[in-house]
Amino acid sequence: MKRLEISVAAFPGQSVKAVRPPATCAEKRLVGRTASLRGVPHDRKTAIREDLVDAQQALLGALDEVAPDGWSRPSPNNEGWSVRDLLIHLATAEAGFVGTLRRMAAGQGGVPADFDPNRWNAGQVRRRADAAAEQLRSELETAHGEMLALLDGLDDAALDRLGHLSSGEDGSTEDNFRLVASHKRGHTQDVRAALAPAPR
Repeated sequence: MKRLEISVAAFPGQSVKAVRPPATCAEKRLVGRTASLRGVPHDRKTAIREDLVDAQQALLGALDEVAPDGWSRPSPNNEGWSVRDLLIHLATAEAGFVGTLRRMAAGQGGVPADFDPNRWNAGQVRRRADAAAEQLRSELETAHGEMLALLDGLDDAALDRLGHLSSGEDGSTEDNFRLVASHKRGHTQDVRAALAPAPR
């Protein structure tokens, strides 16, 4: 069985360290059966939640380091974007992911096959250019909470349902949750890179 390779390279200019791709559905079921035989509880949702929360906390930690005049600093990894633009992207993407995850879990598929993330991202950044950083962060945190609440209500069948991901790949609902976390970690690195002192 071919292993699903999830990439977040579709997001403009993003440079992200390679991450271990999520296990395929068949592999997850095998792990679950093995854990059960050993008497070890296998809780997919707990593992997904921990991944999402860890990525969110790391991002908020990076955003806490942005000074009032730091939002305009250019992102070295995202040509033409500032730290504020990264926050716009993260806030709007989080809300977009919630809708896609809800549809996938309900068996309604993911994003359209012709979805263009670069066009969508550019449109969101343009429309929200005047939004205050505090408002954007609040929207990010609200969408994150909605995502966790959605996850809490899903069963294994919902996590296994398939759809098209914004990365351009087809995958499961769980794969899309994992994509959220890896996408967020990548842009957390971008924020920190923008805040890093210039080399002498």
